[in-house]
Amino acid sequence: MGGRLLLESEGPGKGATPGLLTLINAGEGAPPYSRGHNVAERSGTLAMNITRLHSRSLGILFLLPFFAYGMGTALVTSVLKDPEHLALVAGQRTPFVGGALLLLLNSITVVGIGVLFFPILRERSPSIAVAYVCTRVMEALILIVGVVFLLCILQLGESAQGQTTPELVTLFKLLSKGNFWAYQLAMIILGAGSVAFCLSLYRSRLLPSFLPLVGAVGYGLLALGSVLELFGLPWGVLFSGPGGLFELFLGGWLIAKGFRTVTPSVAA
Repeated sequence: MGGRLLLESEGPGKGATPGLLTLINAGEGAPPYSRGHNVAERSGTLAMNITRLHSRSLGILFLLPFFAYGMGTALVTSVLKDPEHLALVAGQRTPFVGGALLLLLNSITVVGIGVLFFPILRERSPSIAVAYVCTRVMEALILIVGVVFLLCILQLGESAQGQTTPELVTLFKLLSKGNFWAYQLAMIILGAGSVAFCLSLYRSRLLPSFLPLVGAVGYGLLALGSVLELFGLPWGVLFSGPGGLFELFLGGWLIAKGFRTVTPSVAA
């Protein structure tokens, strides 16, 4: 409306300059938001959608290792029931290799957790973000070493040629022990490296306050239980319970609800 009044005030015979006409036409019917505002609004909506996809992907990656590692361990241990039957391992190659592949899938998923959490943690604590990625990568590498020990047992069984000698039994026990040590070391690294990760989540207010605190306690107990296992005290399963429940609950929470929307003032 202001543009029309301006044109009428100039009277007949007086035309507006092209620049003025452009300005007037741009003013008529213009939305109350500027172009920059609209771009920012669209970017914010896109970021919100990416965050939702991001959180669901993280939730899936937290839940997937329980199935991959659980099923993989079940398949492998079903073949390695007794070292005296080492020669029979070659005849059950398919379930053994399938279990080993599931264990490798577990290692891939834990690296994915660290990678997807990196941009989230970096906004608040870059050092913790890098440390958490390193924690997950080291966990995965040591677990892969454990899988290599298991594959060596398979090769050992194939070389037995139907006969189990005392020497082969000794090698079997050493390789099994190597797999055990690799798992416990991986859990110590995971537990020790994830306490700061949980405390960073607590400060960020991205999750309900109780959840990161439970995670910090659970990961601490996980590391302690693995240390006790290395010293011959069979308390690792008991001490790993809280940490395992935390990861299950966190995975379900991220899939169902995702992260909270936190303003800078609240995050501070």
